[in-house]
Amino acid sequence: MRIENVLPFLILFTALSGTSCTSDEDFSNPFDPENLRTAGAPTDLKLTAGNQQVKVSWTHVEFDGITKYRIYRRYTGDPNPQFQRIGEVDAPTTEFLDTKDINYDQFDSELGLALSYEYRISYIDRDGVETPDPNAPPSEDSDPPKIWPVVSITPSEPPPAPQVVLGDPTDLTIKLFWLEYEPPEDFEIFSIFAAVVDENGQVGKFRSLGETTKDRPFYFDEDFDRDGTTKVYHVIAVDRAGVEAVTKIRATSPDLPPAPPQGFRAAIIPLPAGGRYDVYFSWIPNREADLAGYQLYATSADGELLSRPRVDAKHSSHKFSGDQAILVGQDLVAREYFITAFDDTPRADGSLDESELVPAQ
Repeated sequence: MRIENVLPFLILFTALSGTSCTSDEDFSNPFDPENLRTAGAPTDLKLTAGNQQVKVSWTHVEFDGITKYRIYRRYTGDPNPQFQRIGEVDAPTTEFLDTKDINYDQFDSELGLALSYEYRISYIDRDGVETPDPNAPPSEDSDPPKIWPVVSITPSEPPPAPQVVLGDPTDLTIKLFWLEYEPPEDFEIFSIFAAVVDENGQVGKFRSLGETTKDRPFYFDEDFDRDGTTKVYHVIAVDRAGVEAVTKIRATSPDLPPAPPQGFRAAIIPLPAGGRYDVYFSWIPNREADLAGYQLYATSADGELLSRPRVDAKHSSHKFSGDQAILVGQDLVAREYFITAFDDTPRADGSLDESELVPAQ
């Protein structure tokens, strides 16, 4: 066999190989029939399953010598599985769609294991020589052992796509539900992915949020730093063969205030000056990621709310000095006090996006 321009293969294989063999064998050319790793077979064989079809793809390197590729397949569910040639394509084509007598969702009923279709490919040179030779295929039992790479897959009919709806809004949470989903017999898992949409409307990189089972057809995304963040979600139903059905939905974290502070207390310490006192406030800190702070209030003699200091989110206590008692009837009494929590997203009119008022205990 004559192959010209071998140097590109030397460079390619050196770049792709993370380790080297300990023997003196030459593995630099992956298309060399003596290469123990490839037996000369084309590299990077990949399979993509569809409904009763499989797309077979591989890598082609530009050089003179290869004229065709041949595709072989065997089915592990046969009594005596043997590789059979199912097609060939002219170089530099690197893809073949196999639709020949393919069944989907095939499983061993006794073992409960998926039955797969296995593929391997060869190439034909300009002299008509096929490598690897299917009539004398390389074997891992030979000395030295040679590997003709094989890749397997189980084609499957895609499961139904989930019908996803949004749940009631909650601060810094998006709730996804697909409660009416009817999983097929070969259902495996739900996978949830999300990508953030930036201020220019560009969708970022999708990342996995997690998985959930058929008994939990919902997912709550609480990974938000502020109101008004938009994400695109992929809710994916996956079957045992790994075939997916994807539902896409866009949602925005609702513009809602934080939860009301808990455990708010006000301790009154009278001062010598008539009618004046210090107030020591304390509360249990909120945990919202977008919390900006707390607003304190006091009542006037007419029962109106008067603003008192605004406290930074990192604090859970505050001292207010020298407040003035109010006259109720003929008595001077301390004011009533309240607190709210507010986030870092103001309302449309610029006012604080506050929680409900919490009275002091």
